[in-house]
Parts: sequence; C-alpha cells; structure tokens
Amino acid sequence: MVEYSFDRDDFFDRDARGLFDEREMRREMDLRDEIRRERALMERDRMDDEMRRAAEEAAKLEQTKVESLSTADIVEAINNPLVSVAPDGKISSRRPRRTMRAPSGRDVIRRSGQFTMQGFDLPEKKPRKKNKKHCKNLSECFEQANAELRTMKGKLRKGKTQSDIAKRAHRLMKKKD
Repeated sequence: MVEYSFDRDDFFDRDARGLFDEREMRREMDLRDEIRRERALMERDRMDDEMRRAAEEAAKLEQTKVESLSTADIVEAINNPLVSVAPDGKISSRRPRRTMRAPSGRDVIRRSGQFTMQGFDLPEKKPRKKNKKHCKNLSECFEQANAELRTMKGKLRKGKTQSDIAKRAHRLMKKKD
C-alpha cells in the first residue's frame, strides 16, 4: 500500500493557485546574476592590480643596473613574466598581457631555450642496407606485378584491383627471399 501517491514538496513550493511563483523565481535569478557580475568585477579588479604592480616592479628593475642588484632582485627579475633579461644582462620590460595566466609546462620548456638548436646540426642517420635492399626488391616486384595485371595501355585487367597487384607483389617478394 502506498501512503502518498504525490510528492508532498510540490504543495509547499506552489502558491494558492497551484502554480510556481514566477516573481520569486525572477528575483532569485536576478540575485544570482548580480552576484555573478560582482564576482567577475572583483576578479577583473584583482587582475588589474596584479598587472599594475608587476608593471611597476618591471619599470623599477629596468631603471637599475644589473651590477647593483642583489641576488634576490636578479631572481625576481628572471622569474617576473613582465621582465625580459637579455644574455648580455640588459633588463627590459615586456608589454603586459591582458590575461595573467600561469604558463603551461610546454611554454616554460620553450622559453628556457634548452632544446633550441645551438649552432650545430644533428648527425644524419645512415639508411639501413637491409632496408635499401628490401625497397629495391619490392619495387621490382611491383613492376612485375603491374606488368602482369595491367593491359598494354596501362588499364587494370577485368576483375583485377590495385589490391590484387599488391598481393601479387608481396607473393613475388616471398619467392625471392
């Protein structure tokens, strides 16, 4: 036996006519939208403050000479995304980006310069003799299979496909080995 054949909560959330109160739902949605807008505004202000602070630090570091900086200041200059340190020791500021996101791992690796070509070429790999011989034999077998399965004009014989040519070529390869 079922005690209730309806959801009791339906009666508590409805007004006297049995309908949802649309005004209250609109008020809740407006309140949520307002909270969302305030949070976005606060986040934008926080980002602007961070960008302004980083730009001021970059300008301060740019005005000083490298020789007069302490180790902590040099580390700060190197790790600051708005400051560029050239190999000759010159400090300059970069244009601030609008969004200040943390660089991904790949970005860090790319910027490090660790994997860039540093004035020398990599040694070229020598081709395998076995592979060279195999390729030569296979191309000969394909020529033979094409000659057997194509007409004098180059069209495939009736009922034959390129798949048949490849199968024939590989069968000929097995016979050669």
